[in-house]
Amino acid sequence: MSKDESFESERSSGGEEDTKQGKENEENSPQSEIANYDLIRAISITLNSILETNKKLEDYKEIIRAQSRQVFSANIIPSISVKDYLIRIQTYSNIERSTLIISLIYIDRFCNKAKITLTHYNIHRILFSSILMGIKFNEDNFYDNKYYAQIAGVKVKELKILEYHFIKLLNCELFVGRDLYDKYEVYLKNFNYGDD
Repeated sequence: MSKDESFESERSSGGEEDTKQGKENEENSPQSEIANYDLIRAISITLNSILETNKKLEDYKEIIRAQSRQVFSANIIPSISVKDYLIRIQTYSNIERSTLIISLIYIDRFCNKAKITLTHYNIHRILFSSILMGIKFNEDNFYDNKYYAQIAGVKVKELKILEYHFIKLLNCELFVGRDLYDKYEVYLKNFNYGDD
């Protein structure tokens, strides 16, 4: 996420329970929609906090310049906030709660492996790529890339490029063990969301 910051301190080992948990128990009830909104709020607060911390790095301008040629970096900062972008993605793709949590794990893992610092220029593309990988790995039913490209606001060709580079830089490490998943879930629950 930043050069020194990481939630993921342990690697998952074989034999851990898969996080494709309890999908049959997840309902599309009003309560689950509220819970997802609270989770989206917690994730956006987390990501925005990281963005603001990274913005204070001494070499932030150099980081922006160095990362500007990467496929994840936009030429201009998107006008949509991280929170509104997450709400848009949730609204049109009905992501499972577990996928939202897994996407944050993927972002952390991705930034550490690829040595990428989150900035306002790359957060949207990295965020969407992590969610797309989470959907395809964690969920039983999902839409085609054309539909997801419309949600993301990119062309299908660009979406495929983002997807390819994200999974390549992640070294295809998509499995998330139960202990690591639980650690992130507890972290996000500690926001006592719903109070705003």
